[in-house]
Amino acid sequence: MPQSLLRLFSPLLRLLALLSLLGSSLPALAVNQEDLLPPEKAFAVSVERQADHLLLQLAVADNYYVYRDRISFSTEPAGLLGTPALPLGKEKHDPFFGKQVIYLGKQLIKLPLTAGAPARFQLNVKLQGCSTAGVCYPPYTHHLNIDSYGSAQNGGDWLADATPGKPAGSSGNLAARGWLATLGSFLLAGLGMAFTACMYPLLPIVSSLIAGEGQHITRQRGFWLSLTYVQGLALTYTVIGIIAGLTGSLLTVWLQQPAVILSASVLMVVFALSMFDLYTIQLPSALQSRLADASNRLSGGKLATVFAMGALSALIIGPCVAPPLALALGYIGSTGDAVLGGAALYAMALGLGLPLLLIGTFGGHVLPRAGGWMKAVKAGFGVLMLGLAIWMASPFLPGSLALLLWAALCVGCAVFLKAFETLPGNAHVSHKLGKGLGLLLFLVGAAQLAGALAGESDPRYPLKWLAGNKAQAGVSQSMHFGPVNDNAGLDAALAEARAQGKPLLLDFYADWCVSCKEMESDTFPAPAVAAKLQGYVLLRADVTANLPQHQALLKRFGLYGPPGIILFDPAAQEKGRVIGFTPAADFARQL
Repeated sequence: MPQSLLRLFSPLLRLLALLSLLGSSLPALAVNQEDLLPPEKAFAVSVERQADHLLLQLAVADNYYVYRDRISFSTEPAGLLGTPALPLGKEKHDPFFGKQVIYLGKQLIKLPLTAGAPARFQLNVKLQGCSTAGVCYPPYTHHLNIDSYGSAQNGGDWLADATPGKPAGSSGNLAARGWLATLGSFLLAGLGMAFTACMYPLLPIVSSLIAGEGQHITRQRGFWLSLTYVQGLALTYTVIGIIAGLTGSLLTVWLQQPAVILSASVLMVVFALSMFDLYTIQLPSALQSRLADASNRLSGGKLATVFAMGALSALIIGPCVAPPLALALGYIGSTGDAVLGGAALYAMALGLGLPLLLIGTFGGHVLPRAGGWMKAVKAGFGVLMLGLAIWMASPFLPGSLALLLWAALCVGCAVFLKAFETLPGNAHVSHKLGKGLGLLLFLVGAAQLAGALAGESDPRYPLKWLAGNKAQAGVSQSMHFGPVNDNAGLDAALAEARAQGKPLLLDFYADWCVSCKEMESDTFPAPAVAAKLQGYVLLRADVTANLPQHQALLKRFGLYGPPGIILFDPAAQEKGRVIGFTPAADFARQL
């Protein structure tokens, strides 16, 4: 398939996915401490009490994430909750801790209440998360006062005297999600669907509208007639989008169940195979005939009836556009935003109706001729759906099986792109590009297959086994960090360093801190860094246990969690700090 088409539909795959963004590693970049949010804002929670359960919303700020297995719930008095229905989350592969499941954005968690739960009680939500810049927060607890009216006051504790904060505002508004990018992607998706066989049933309808006006119809009149027709088409999809947005909370909770996700993956495969013309998904012929007859009975001259014809036409082509529409509704339902839902489906319908608008205004000669390229567009949708089905099911599959499925998809695409067939000397450039893309996909598929056979589990790094299993030499083997556990110990160490006339480095570390491990394995042992550290007094505050003295030490420097490196000059005065993971070259310059 031409690469221009891949660029066209790649935003659709990103934005219409049911479970949030594709599984990519989160970047770790050095940041300023002032740029970090306090934990009560980075990981805000709110709760609504319903008949027999609590519906808790976790709102993770942009560029932050929460670990799924580090969320726990308790009540005061105890024993008021059943087993929580946790969302699936997104898989994140970490080189130190292996496969982790994290939460991004807004997540809904259903907490069943036991029979006889009192009208008022306290819900405690304990969680732990990190910034994508590399700073990990110690465990944090939200305290929410629940009453029978469904309201909740949110507070929390992290340091011993931390001031509770209000939950961050909802990140579900259009501006926060980049509404221009979202609507633009839906518009492009609709335009892509327009260049498939789905449009065939509508072409004679639009043509009859124009023909019914006689030979002297102007382009302006043709434009308004076809625009009215497209608006009728768009209104139907807009209503569907609004309904999906209004029922978003229920839809999201339902879509978080493993059985539903796996069923949706199977359904996506069924839809995808229909895109390759293995079978046809359509309305029963009797119902199709009734809809067509109802449309034909409407006269084409009046704008009101033309609008009604457009609305009926949406039902005629409904089954044909069902697969991409299913993706759209899944995305919209996950946002719970009715405004976004209506606007997004309206934009998709406009893209779908753009060729009809051109036909009504200029006539059919302005559109490209039908041909094999239309099948390529349809097949492109099929490939995207197969890829999405694999991605959706991956969290529930053995890692090696997921790699095998990706290998099968890539190799299959290579075969259909005729990667192994000899091209004639006068082959068109599109055929040559297709073969080149096919060969590239074959190499990717071969790498996935090799990774599966080698026991790898991450499709992003299928050839990681080639690097071997070199043991990572700890930084303790090349340099010695003295322990410090509280403010008194730090003050004593600073006094000793000042007496020796040496600069001092204080490293905040925790076993659960990914960026700390990266600093330890990649940054500190680097020759340029190790050489500069020879003249430093090195101290390490291990705050893994998050004891009160650890909290006080973090608070002294205004830190929310590790990694944080504080640099002192020979006079024991702070001269700089490094927050988050920092590559060796940048860290050496800081020193």
